Amino acid sequence: MAIEKPYKITIEDRGDYVYVLVGGEQLTAFIAAAYWNEIAEKCFELEKNKILIEKDFEESVSAAEMLQMSSHLGQLFASHRIAFVDRHGHDEINELGKKLARNRQVMLQVFKNFIDAEHWLLAN
Repeated sequence: MAIEKPYKITIEDRGDYVYVLVGGEQLTAFIAAAYWNEIAEKCFELEKNKILIEKDFEESVSAAEMLQMSSHLGQLFASHRIAFVDRHGHDEINELGKKLARNRQVMLQVFKNFIDAEHWLLAN
């Protein structure tokens, strides 16, 4: 019997990048580690280093959890480019995540919408 994940994820090869839609009710560091591992596996399989992720979690993580998540992200995605859209606008915590990721050599940029995110990702 398969264990149901506490999040839903869709991962698509969009040619120049990997597109991800991930969401659920409550984001935790444990959930983030699980879905980032899935994304890393797909990027490795497809030999892609650009990711556009739309996050659709109603409740975001704390600053302490973001710090924990950023270390994991840095291990998986150093030298990758990640365009990040949060459908629920958790801007303050996302900006912290961007700073922490960049300190770990992950080029992550936060956007308010898909079009701007895709434009940045394809231009870089």
